[in-house]
Amino acid sequence: MPPPRSSDPGGTPLVVPLDAPAARDVAAAGAKGAGLAQAMAAGLPVPPGFVVSPAASVAALELAEAQMEARGSGGARMAIIGCDLGRGLVDALSEAATGLPEPLIVRSSSILEGAGEWSGAFTSVPEVRRDEVGKAAKSVWASCYTLEVLERYEAAGIEPVDAPMGLVVQPEITPDFGGAALTFADGSVRIDAVKGSPRDLMAGWSSGSRAEVSAGEVSGHDAVELMGAEGLRSVADLALEARRELGCNLIEWVVLDGEPLLLQVQRSRAGDAEESLEVPAALGHRFARDFVRLARDYPGSWGEELVLGWLPAMGPDLTPVEPEADICLDDLAGAARALARRLVAQAWGVPPEDAEEAQARAALVLRRMRSDRPNESIEALQSLAPVDEDSAARLLGMARRLIEQTRPPGRRGLDRWEPVLAGVAALQGEVHAGRPSASGVGAGRLVWVENSKQTGHVRPRDIIVTQYPLANFSPLLFDAAGIVSLGGAPTAHLFEVARSLTVPAVVDCAIGDIVRRGPRLGMLDGDAGRVAILPPGDG
Repeated sequence: MPPPRSSDPGGTPLVVPLDAPAARDVAAAGAKGAGLAQAMAAGLPVPPGFVVSPAASVAALELAEAQMEARGSGGARMAIIGCDLGRGLVDALSEAATGLPEPLIVRSSSILEGAGEWSGAFTSVPEVRRDEVGKAAKSVWASCYTLEVLERYEAAGIEPVDAPMGLVVQPEITPDFGGAALTFADGSVRIDAVKGSPRDLMAGWSSGSRAEVSAGEVSGHDAVELMGAEGLRSVADLALEARRELGCNLIEWVVLDGEPLLLQVQRSRAGDAEESLEVPAALGHRFARDFVRLARDYPGSWGEELVLGWLPAMGPDLTPVEPEADICLDDLAGAARALARRLVAQAWGVPPEDAEEAQARAALVLRRMRSDRPNESIEALQSLAPVDEDSAARLLGMARRLIEQTRPPGRRGLDRWEPVLAGVAALQGEVHAGRPSASGVGAGRLVWVENSKQTGHVRPRDIIVTQYPLANFSPLLFDAAGIVSLGGAPTAHLFEVARSLTVPAVVDCAIGDIVRRGPRLGMLDGDAGRVAILPPGDG
C-alpha cells in the first residue's frame, strides 16, 4: 500500500497552519482542528500550531483494517505503528513543526469528534519533540483500534476506516488552571475548574470546583478560592465570545499567566430546555410498583400482547417453562397468541368465544395505565381472576423466548413502560441527591459497573452506576437508560457522550453502597440531579 503523500488527491496540502483558511474545513482538519481554526479566525485566543488532514490517516487505517481479522486489534495497531508515512508527509511535518516551542502535544481530530458521543474517545500524545511528530501521529491513529474505541465504533455502526483521523499539533501548555465552561441562552456561564491541566477533570477522575457567572456576578466559593472572581469572569467572557462568534456553547480552556486560552470548542446538548417530571398520584399505589416489575420482566409489544393482560392476577412464584428448543419462531408466536387469548378470557371472566373482546379491554386498560390517569387501570387489573397455572407458566416461557430472539439490532430506545417505572420510583423510591449533568429522566435497573472489562451483567436499558465517569464506559451508553457516577465532574467527556445520545446523567450521587449489593429498580432525573431507588425485591 503506498504511503501518504504531502497533499490529498485534490491537491490540498495534508499539513496546514491553524491560521490558514483551509484549516477551517472539517474535511481538511477534522472536527477539533476545524473548530480551533474557526476560533482563531474569529480572533479568539488559541495557541499556535498546525493541523494534519484526516486524509493522511487513510492508508494507515486501511492497512490496520486488513490486519483485524487475522491479528485482532493489537495487530491492527502494530500495523499502523509500523507503517511508512512517506518522505513527503515527513518533510511537511518537520517544516510545520519548525519554530514551535518544544515540547509539543499531538491531539486527535477525527471527523467524528464534532458529535458528542465521540467525546474523549481518542488519545493525545504529550511531550513530543519536533522530530517525533510522525511517530506521535501514528500513535493517535492507532488509538482508533483500541478495544474501548472499537466497542464505540460497533455501537455506532461505523468502521474505523470510514472515519479518517486528523491531528492538531500545538505547543504543550503547563497552565495555571484549566477546565470547561458551558454557556446558556440567558447569558449565564457554568464553569468547572481545576488547578493545572484540565486533563483529569475532562477524563472524569476529578470533580473540580464549580462556579456560576451571571450578569458579572460570580458564585461558587471553592472556585473563587481556587482562581479568583476576576479569573472566572475572564473565562466566562471567553465562553460567551465563543458562543457569539461560533455558536459553540461548550469550551475547554486553560489559564496561562493570567490569560485564558481555548483548547477546544463544541456544540453541546447541555443546557437544552429542561423537562419537568409530572407524576400521577395513583402511581404511589403498591400495586403500581408490583406491576412495573412485571412490565420490566416482559418488556415491549410481546409482553403487552401475551402476558400483561392476565399476569397481575398471579402470585410472584410462577416459574416460566421453557418451550421446545427446536420450535420455529413463527409457530411459537402462533401458539403463544392462541394461549394468550384463552388466558386473557379467563382473567377477565368471559367465555372463550368472547376472548377477542377481553383482549381489546385489556389493551385499552394497559394503554390507560401509561396515561396521566392510571387509577382506573389499577382498579381493573387488581380485580383480575387467577388463570390456569400450568398454562400460565408455559406462556411465560414462550414470551421470554420471543422477547429475547426478536429483539432488533442496535439501540432499542425507550421501552413503553419506562415512564411508568420513573413515576413509581419518584413517588415510592428512596431519594438520593446528586448534581445534574445530562438532561432528561431515565428508569430501569441500576447496576454497578466496576470497570469497562466487567460488563457481562449489564442489560440494555439499564442505568449504569460507576465510581468515576471514565470515557471507556462510553459504549455502554448507546443503549442505556441513564448514567450515575459517585465522583467526577458534570463536564467529563463521558457526560458529553451521554448528552449527545440523550441519555440522562447525574454526578456526585452517593448510592454506591446500595447498588453494589445488587441491581435495584429506580429512576434518575438529570434535570433535578436526583436518583430514586425502589425497595429490594423490585430489581
